Amino acid sequence: MATTTGTDGQCGPAGWRRTALAGSAGIGAALVVVLTLGLPTGRTFGVEDNGDGYRLYCGIGLIPRTVDRLAAWKAGVVTNFTVGTPSCGASTPSSAGLVLRAAGLGGDGSLELDSVGWWYAALVGLVVAAAAWAASASGPWRAAVLVVPVAPLALPLLTRFFVSTYAEPAGLLGTLALACGVAALMVTGPEQRGARTTALILVALGGGVAATAKVAYLPVLVVAVGVCAVTAVGRSRPRRVGPVIAGVTALAVIVPIGAAAGFQDSVYEGANVHDIVFTLALPEFGPDATAELGLPPEAAAFAGNGYFNGPPHPTGGWWSRAIRDEPDVTRSAAYAALVRHPGVLLRAVGVGLQATMRADLPYLASGPADPARPSPPGGDPGWSGARQPDLRTVLDAGPHPPWYPTALVAFALVAAASSVAWRHRAPAVARWCLAAGLGAVTALGLVALAVLGDGYFEVFKHVWLAAYVLVLTGLCLLGAVAAGVGHLGRARGIVGRRPGVWAPAAHADLADLPPAPPRGPARATARR
Repeated sequence: MATTTGTDGQCGPAGWRRTALAGSAGIGAALVVVLTLGLPTGRTFGVEDNGDGYRLYCGIGLIPRTVDRLAAWKAGVVTNFTVGTPSCGASTPSSAGLVLRAAGLGGDGSLELDSVGWWYAALVGLVVAAAAWAASASGPWRAAVLVVPVAPLALPLLTRFFVSTYAEPAGLLGTLALACGVAALMVTGPEQRGARTTALILVALGGGVAATAKVAYLPVLVVAVGVCAVTAVGRSRPRRVGPVIAGVTALAVIVPIGAAAGFQDSVYEGANVHDIVFTLALPEFGPDATAELGLPPEAAAFAGNGYFNGPPHPTGGWWSRAIRDEPDVTRSAAYAALVRHPGVLLRAVGVGLQATMRADLPYLASGPADPARPSPPGGDPGWSGARQPDLRTVLDAGPHPPWYPTALVAFALVAAASSVAWRHRAPAVARWCLAAGLGAVTALGLVALAVLGDGYFEVFKHVWLAAYVLVLTGLCLLGAVAAGVGHLGRARGIVGRRPGVWAPAAHADLADLPPAPPRGPARATARR
């Protein structure tokens, strides 16, 4: 018989079983990544560099082993690098750079991109192992809730970013940690202090890693801090563990996020403002909006053209003034116009949501590159949606109805609002609905920040992480349906009273829910 040292800190056989379960879950999750990427076979696939990868690896000293020492637009993934002198003054500040540096430690002066994939697989395993240990505090089968955040990693369109020099894979790792932490919170109670504290640390670390990977992933951090701030740990008051973790996390990431935002503004502010005006504002408002945006009528001729892949930039002084000399003024004018026309803003967010259905990014090759192929000087944006009417053509050719992501988000938000009605009658349904709402809010934030930060330029890649979050949202809604069916079955005596994996323990919640009031004769007895 197992002895215990507290509500969730078992020692003896029970503790060893939890540890073994956590290790097995971590190894299983890592294997999902390893096998999906094909790392043991030597036929690994990843994501072709579109030029963004250089911003991350140039300051680390990685030099592609290609004919022109470039990795961008090689019709495949450059996997072989030498480690030498940095080719730029500084890389983009990103948590993904730490993984690249770690993968190059102890080498022979070279770096195979496959090793980066192995590092990410190991980190995924550690995250899932910690979450499984926390979730199993309520019973070993409760750890099965982690199937929801881990299962999408079997999709190559998501996992292939782990073999790349982009910042996106660190964002995916952080979002996975957040999702695993929330899953563990769903199946543990406030009295299980060790388990809940571990889950909250995962949530906080996930938000921090994602936001420091790319500033555009800041919504993941906001959601993580919010979850930590409202989650109860311990029955006695004050319950300060969650708010303390939230505060420490916010303070810890201020400096790196500020540095990344400053780097982005100093290097790419003009490009971002150009894309906001010419790929988003003018195409959506029409040519008559030039005056509202502070531009001359001839600016309408450049609507739909991105900074990096449009025709040559206008030579007139108006473009240099608006984009290079006064970018803040021009961007503010575009944002003010969107505020005055909320319908246009909603349509832009809808376009971003629709773009999540092309998370496979076929314009970025996944196979091996040809090292002898020179990189084209102007890049090869192809169908990236950076030009009009390319964007509309690609969106219309999507694999699903265009309204599907928007409907999913709306349904998840309605489900989250309905959790108030379910919290006492069917707590498991309420928790799955809340989790779906968290996913919907996170996806909306990621899409809105992507569209408002760089217009429609490469919108498919910029909302790629939101595609993973929407998959989680859909799975959470399915979990709510399964929990609801189980609740009805138990209420009618069709199934046993014992809740299963999809119906978390009655005491589990993101916050400490009060018990339902007594009814009938019990209420009169309680009053007496």
